[in-house]
Amino acid sequence: MNNLTIFSRVLLKYKLAISILCSVLLASCGRPSETQEQTTPAQTDTPIVRVDGPGLSEAYARLRHQQIAQVDYQLSVNLDNEGNNFSGTVHSDIRFNHPLKQPLTIDFSNGAVNSIQVDGKSIPFGYNGYFITIDHKYLAEKTHRITVNYQHPYSNNGSGLHRFKDPIDGKVYMYTDFEPYDANRLFPHFDQPNLKARYTLDVTAPDHWLVVSARREQRIEKKGQKNHWFFPQTKKFSSYIFSLHAGPYHTWEDEANGIPLRLLARQSLSKYVKTEDWFTFTKQSFEFFQPYFEIDYPFEKYDQILVPDFNAGAMENVGAVTFNDSYVSRGGKTQAQRMHLANVIAHELAHQWFGNLVTMNWWDDLWLNESFATYMANLALAENSEFDNAWENYYLGAKQWAYHSDQRPTTHAIQLPVSNTDEAFSNFDGITYGKGGSVLKQLPYYLGKEEFRQGVSNYLKALSYDNSTLSDFIKHLGKAAGKDLHSWQQQWLYQAGLNTIEASFQCDNNQISHLVIQQTAPEEYPILREQRTQLGFYQMVAGTMKRVATLPVLYSGARTEVQEAEGLPCPQGLYPNEEDWAYVKVNLDKVTIKNMVQHLNDIEEPFARLMFWQSLFDSTYDAKLPLDEYISFIVNSGADEQDINVIRLNARYIGFTYDFLTQIPLNTQRRNELTQAVERFSWDQLLRAAEGSDQQKIWFDVFTHIAHSTPALSSARELLMGEFAIEGLELDPDMRWKLIKLQNRYLFSDYEQAITRELAKDNSDRSKLNALSAEVIRPLEENKSKWVDNLISNRDKFKLSEIRRISESLFTAEQVELFNIHSQPIFDSLDQINEDNSQELLSAYAYALPLMCSRENIDKITKSLQEKQQLKPILVKALKNHRYSGERCINIGKRLL
Repeated sequence: MNNLTIFSRVLLKYKLAISILCSVLLASCGRPSETQEQTTPAQTDTPIVRVDGPGLSEAYARLRHQQIAQVDYQLSVNLDNEGNNFSGTVHSDIRFNHPLKQPLTIDFSNGAVNSIQVDGKSIPFGYNGYFITIDHKYLAEKTHRITVNYQHPYSNNGSGLHRFKDPIDGKVYMYTDFEPYDANRLFPHFDQPNLKARYTLDVTAPDHWLVVSARREQRIEKKGQKNHWFFPQTKKFSSYIFSLHAGPYHTWEDEANGIPLRLLARQSLSKYVKTEDWFTFTKQSFEFFQPYFEIDYPFEKYDQILVPDFNAGAMENVGAVTFNDSYVSRGGKTQAQRMHLANVIAHELAHQWFGNLVTMNWWDDLWLNESFATYMANLALAENSEFDNAWENYYLGAKQWAYHSDQRPTTHAIQLPVSNTDEAFSNFDGITYGKGGSVLKQLPYYLGKEEFRQGVSNYLKALSYDNSTLSDFIKHLGKAAGKDLHSWQQQWLYQAGLNTIEASFQCDNNQISHLVIQQTAPEEYPILREQRTQLGFYQMVAGTMKRVATLPVLYSGARTEVQEAEGLPCPQGLYPNEEDWAYVKVNLDKVTIKNMVQHLNDIEEPFARLMFWQSLFDSTYDAKLPLDEYISFIVNSGADEQDINVIRLNARYIGFTYDFLTQIPLNTQRRNELTQAVERFSWDQLLRAAEGSDQQKIWFDVFTHIAHSTPALSSARELLMGEFAIEGLELDPDMRWKLIKLQNRYLFSDYEQAITRELAKDNSDRSKLNALSAEVIRPLEENKSKWVDNLISNRDKFKLSEIRRISESLFTAEQVELFNIHSQPIFDSLDQINEDNSQELLSAYAYALPLMCSRENIDKITKSLQEKQQLKPILVKALKNHRYSGERCINIGKRLL
């Protein structure tokens, strides 16, 4: 799955005492979960009573893995384009390891069970809305066929089997999304990754629909106004990557060296799909991965389906990957947007080997899936695509997500115990994706590139169609490199926290005479790590700050003497993580800070400028550099920057600084000076950008986020109405909605009529969601009361995609006083929201909390955490992260004052 956004929509429980102890003191705790995973199938199952509620525990999944030696499914599903439910029958052919000594449970959430048969005979059963229970006396033999006839509602929250009706043409589309524990919302089965199965599927659907799953159909039979689709048995894989998609999709076809490719999108969106990009990026990924892994693509075909209301970026279903159809732009894409699309395509294709062919045993090894796909996607782009700045893009995106997440109180070890599927859901975050990918990125520097590649290949070959644990992966890497990775594994995978390095040097006769790297660790996670980094040495040469030397260094412990640096030219700037080899935070020495700030625009290497600009923001976010000084740097030095990634970075942080400025306690005059300075700068950059350039689109987005003065709002409305034009800037429908939302955010001019006019032109689902955002964002007390009430009491009237828009738009940073009026009902409703079984809904609800830069609001969060001990992990994580952001904002404000 690709979930990456910046600082982000982290989908963001353990038994806290045990899990924190074992992640911090793992050397003495050991790895109990790994020894449990290796339990032999012959072991007698110890009675475990399954909790009567949603989700699946690791303990019960482990028991069931001991009970069941093999299972295959034969699934029949009946779909209709009307109605609220679908029906199905599943035959589960099971071979047990030994006679059962307790009931067997079958996962099936929120459906209806009509009948159950064992070997053709009807039996009594229990069903609590979460799982089916069959008494073990009906399962006395070693092999049985269990048949379940059932019904289930279509989903409207993007999980399970989701049904979507396109408002433009009324056509109905369906797709599935299961990770980590929603496959049981399609059919009753054993929904855990280490019970891999083969699937034989047949589907009855309207005759004008296409039906897609892991394999291409074997045949189609006509049945009145319906068609009956028959699919051959699949290879063996986990149920969370099984899929079923259906509807009147528009289809394009191609092939990648003999592998059949299809791209599917709903009819109303098909005219916007740039198929050349999709197929080109897909073929380039195939060209890279197959020789790299030394394994041909393991499945028979490869479909990519663009779907609406999707909760993530994409999902790696075997042979039928789903993508959020927001990747289809109704206007031109920037190069960064094209690169992001290429990255997501490569990420999901990498999963076909790492995740689908070889699958983690349980969700504690989720990082093996997601970290690897994150790293491999970027490697594929760097090695075999048109994007020659792929690693800069990685640094700007996934790496910053990781750094940001690793400094929060909710950080965690990359590898950690996961006691249930709720905890698994909360771990789709910047640590699992960004930090895990970054740790893998530094391994080739540590082991050697070819040694790393060979270890990965050997791992995939040895465990094809099987499940694996971390020890399997580390064993193959270490063997290929001839290194004992035990210490590395303990440092990097079982310990949380972000280290910091700083290089200091002395010079004689304009040459380095002494250089040392000092490493520190946060007090909460006092581990010092070993890794290879690269030092970059800079000097002014003919008016340009040039990199005059680089030096690879392996550092460890608190202090590393770098004798190899002696005799190198004395630098005017030294960057201790040149080209982003290492996963580490950087403190710059005083000489470097002084010279690099003075010569920021003279630095020749764009990647180096990018990293120095990031260091400036880090200093501000850490409350070391005053916010007004940072703004001054951007306004005075950022205007001349031409590198697109540096522009993207500065544009992003201008949005951050504006949000801080709206809440930091300042006198009105000073606040206006600073907010209008960033507003003017963004508008000037928009006007100055080359016609039709990516810079125009970037600064347009920034401007529509921070515009607030009457002149700026007037300019925005004139753009919308066509009364003013910026050469080369073509407003697509989504850009127009940004201008309309801005009007409503400040109740400017004819803001209500702007929504009505735009909906008359464009009645698509995207427009309806944008119109909803524009209404919710209005800063009127009665309006906020209405939408807070809808969010708390009437959320069953809205789809999840609508709830997410309501939450995101409810309180912007400058509307914190309106939030204060309504904060108590929101905090009080946490217990009620917590009862919902949808993890996606819980994460969406958390967006209703804005930036809260006051001690009063931070105390409200603390009180909720103290009083509401039963909150689910995703809500606990969201509250702690909001509190952390608020405390950071307070510290930034103190530094400014």
